[in-house]
Amino acid sequence: MNLQSAVVEVVVAVVVIGWIMYRQTRWQLLDAGRLWRGPIVLAVIGVVQMKSVLADGTLSVTAIALLAVSAVLAVAVGLAMGLLSQVRTGAPGLEARTGWVGSLLWLVLLAVRIGVDVCAHLAGAAVVTSVGAILLVVALNRAGRAVVLARRAEQARMVAAH
Repeated sequence: MNLQSAVVEVVVAVVVIGWIMYRQTRWQLLDAGRLWRGPIVLAVIGVVQMKSVLADGTLSVTAIALLAVSAVLAVAVGLAMGLLSQVRTGAPGLEARTGWVGSLLWLVLLAVRIGVDVCAHLAGAAVVTSVGAILLVVALNRAGRAVVLARRAEQARMVAAH
């Protein structure tokens, strides 16, 4: 990876995370299609991109361990974001927002992800630092949040029905 592509990747990552953080502070309609669309799209793009990085067929134990740490952290932070989210009944139906506290968890995820990337670079595990791996981390985070919000929405609907 050259310096120019690294800068582009960092800029894209900052823009995407900034956009997600902003959207999480706004009330959004809470429906299953919207909850799962983002994680699915990001995961598919991430897997396709990682396939090109894995074309040589090498995946070290270190790379697998670092990918697992990233995945577990991403899901855990996503679950926390879902728990911190506020849910309300609005005009179009249920709405949710994570708010600034939940959004700040992105900074935690980003800081750990940078640490994982440094370790991966030192260990020669390039697949961990790929755009595909980063997209999968974001997809897992969004999926963790979606799981909690989908459950909370179902509970709110059950309470409203009684």
